[in-house]
Amino acid sequence: MVKVGIIGAGPAGIFAAINLKNSNNEVYLLDKNDRIGRKLLLTGNGRCNITSGKFYDNFLDHIIRNKEFLYSSFSTFDNFAMIDFLNREGIQTIIEEDDKVFPKSMRATDIVNLFERLIKERDVKFLPNTKVKSITKDENFKLETSRGQMDFDILLIACGGLSYPKTGSSGDGYKFAKSFGHTIVEPLPSLCPLYLKKTLPIKALSLSDIEIRTYTDDKDFSEVGDILLTPNFITGPAALRLQARAARDNINRISLDFKKDMRDDELDKIILDYLDKNPKKTISNSLKGFINEGLIEKLLDEGKIKKNKPSNQITKEEREKLASLIKNFTLETKENKNFSSAVVTSGGVKTAEINPKTMESKLVKDLYFVGEVIDIDGLTGGFNLQIAFTTAYSASLAIKEKL
Repeated sequence: MVKVGIIGAGPAGIFAAINLKNSNNEVYLLDKNDRIGRKLLLTGNGRCNITSGKFYDNFLDHIIRNKEFLYSSFSTFDNFAMIDFLNREGIQTIIEEDDKVFPKSMRATDIVNLFERLIKERDVKFLPNTKVKSITKDENFKLETSRGQMDFDILLIACGGLSYPKTGSSGDGYKFAKSFGHTIVEPLPSLCPLYLKKTLPIKALSLSDIEIRTYTDDKDFSEVGDILLTPNFITGPAALRLQARAARDNINRISLDFKKDMRDDELDKIILDYLDKNPKKTISNSLKGFINEGLIEKLLDEGKIKKNKPSNQITKEEREKLASLIKNFTLETKENKNFSSAVVTSGGVKTAEINPKTMESKLVKDLYFVGEVIDIDGLTGGFNLQIAFTTAYSASLAIKEKL
């Protein structure tokens, strides 16, 4: 009987194992942790944003690196196939804002419990607390592990990237891939906060419908949505999407447009109206109903406008400066290569060296790569988990057809 080894019991490894196991093979799932799905338990703040409800083209538009690599496998097993799978196995799902799909219970533990049940029912041999030290291949794959040597006819590398290092992600998959001659595109943190060079003298501010733009050495990217502006970094959905798009570029600065739907002349008129209504109040007090209170003093300070100045004493030049800052508040950023706050890894095993239909290595027969270890990633919203499930399913299907 053919022995299949899978290194990594994260989303990709688990899904490959439960779809691969049949009467023609023995499937072994190895992980350095004591249980499966450590990273799954953290997704969606513990609610598990399992996939997205967006339709085909729209879904693929949210894959920001090497989406062409996903065309074949996604046509075989897409996000709606994943939803159907969960529903058949007793997990009801709901679709929330931005088409994010969650288990109806809003508990990531329900997803992990389902996978644990399927692993047992399908007789997948889960080997916890098993660290793989090295891999070689002659007739078959020989793994040196903390449990001793193990031999497999077919091997899947599903040990993720470098994000969420506290779950055990340490880049082992890259080391194994390189030992077989594969090229590794430099791993970088993605879907993480944008860190500021200088601390802002503000409290954390939740801001809605903001246009945020990054500027790199030779291009710029923009997103619109909600952000959280803190003294040391900017996060929130729009900021995370923006960072992901620019993850492989040198971000120099960020600009924020707090009133993106207003032209400059419209903005100036509205500011003037607010100030005219309260001519004897200070400028900062007069504008409280228009600009987030926590921002006013910072904007006035940046424009060198005295915050205690009566509204009727503001000059035209000061008003124009304030309007300019509202439309284009610029902050310098600092480089971030820390994976501790990253949701996913950008980079990994070069896609040109992997068969996009089967996930089999083009360099080594019977060696497969699935999930985050591959140089493919998407935006926040369930897209990266679906990449894991899609690539895992395609590999499992290809291997079963081979046996």
